[in-house]
Formats: sequence, C-alpha cells, structure tokens
Amino acid sequence: MARNYKIFLVDDDIKTLIMLKNHLEKRIAHHITVNVFAYGENCLDRLDEEPDIIVLDYYLNAIKEDALSGTDILKQIVELRPQARVVMMSGQDDMETALETVRNGAYDYIIKNEKAMQRLEFLVNKIVLEIQKAEGVV
Repeated sequence: MARNYKIFLVDDDIKTLIMLKNHLEKRIAHHITVNVFAYGENCLDRLDEEPDIIVLDYYLNAIKEDALSGTDILKQIVELRPQARVVMMSGQDDMETALETVRNGAYDYIIKNEKAMQRLEFLVNKIVLEIQKAEGVV
C-alpha cells in the first residue's frame, strides 16, 4: 500500500486555495490528501495530523486584520512540527523576503506568478522523493 502524503495549503485568498488544491490533486502522481485553511491559526490547530508539506502564504491578513503573518505561522510550525517542509508563497518578488523566510525555516519560496503552479508541482514531487529516500522507499 502506497503511503499517503498530507499537504496543508494556507492562504487567505479562497480562489487561490481552490486553484492550488485542484492543480495538485490533478498533477501529483503520488497519493496525496490536501487540506485547505484560510487562516494560519487553523493550520496550527491541526498540526497533530502530521502534514508532510505545508504551503503557506506570506501575507495572511486579508480576511482578518489581526491574523498572524505567514512568518509567525512558519516559526510556530518549525517549532511544533520541524519535520514538515514549509513552502512559502508570496506576491512579493523580493529576494530579502525570500531569504528571511528560508532563514526562519522555510524549505523554499515561490513567487505567485504565472509559473507558481508548475514550481509548486515540482517542489511537491521533489519533497515526496526526499521523504521516500529518507524512509527507504526508493
């Protein structure tokens, strides 16, 4: 029985969440379960489900102004579930922002542009292969 990989998507833009979820479910050849969260706090509440990959938006305050930022959520994920690979996504095409997220423990940083979906697909496949190697599957 093939292992199921859990992916959490966290973005305050519901359209983005639906697009990312649909894209990953169609394009990833591995067994995956994708959960979506409009708030980072909801993602933190469900870390006990042991997600393998968390795709996290950099800005998370479009719906709730006092929502924790992506960086705040990232730091808590790194503390509470360090083995999860966190991919940050942002509209910020800014090297300093990307470096800051990686310094804070992100696996990688994706700029939300026309190539974001393909880049995310590539990273998810890359991470799954890394997990399989670590678990002795490949």
